[in-house]
Amino acid sequence: MYKAIIFDFGNTLAASASLATALTDVLQHPQAMSIGQQIEQEILALYRPDQQQQPDWCALWQRCFEQAGVDFNESLGREHLRAFCQASPTFDGVESLLQTLKQRGIKLGLLSNATGPADVFQQDFEHRGLAPYFDAITWSCAIGYRKPYGLAFEAALQQLGSSAAETLMVGDSEIADVGGAHAIGMDCARVYLGDGNDPSNARYKVHVDTLEQDILAIFAEQA
Repeated sequence: MYKAIIFDFGNTLAASASLATALTDVLQHPQAMSIGQQIEQEILALYRPDQQQQPDWCALWQRCFEQAGVDFNESLGREHLRAFCQASPTFDGVESLLQTLKQRGIKLGLLSNATGPADVFQQDFEHRGLAPYFDAITWSCAIGYRKPYGLAFEAALQQLGSSAAETLMVGDSEIADVGGAHAIGMDCARVYLGDGNDPSNARYKVHVDTLEQDILAIFAEQA
């Protein structure tokens, strides 16, 4: 029986907004959209089965800005990421689900691939009112490793004080969440945003629109 859950964040607990659109909100420049799209492409390219390290976010932003011939500084990057977070709403039913799980004595952890300064993501998580429900919060930018690398999962499990066998991973990425969890002996529930027809090796399939019901049903099976 699962005694703990580790949740992904983007497209699991909250919608992931467009980094490109968020950049146009803070940078009034003709190249803002294309720079933001390049940043998105470089982050998307990190979702590989062999990815281990979390790249330095400032270096990534700097490179994309330089390619467009636009000046960059850390303050602008932070403003960009704050705008991105603000444009990424928490999904309906998430807080209710967390409340129910907490009341049932389930340990809750977060393990998120986050490219940027950890304090920006942590402050956003706290602003949403979600942080108090969690026993452990692990950002890849804070530990230096990304999912699906095993050390990222091990770091989250260690912070949570739980074993892989007793913990369910919940996330939307087949590579980062499902593949990474399976590699260290964790079961996974894959979160779907669309029609849910994509193949998956996850033990469970849940949908973002019915996340609360679907996750609680998994625990009902375990009872």
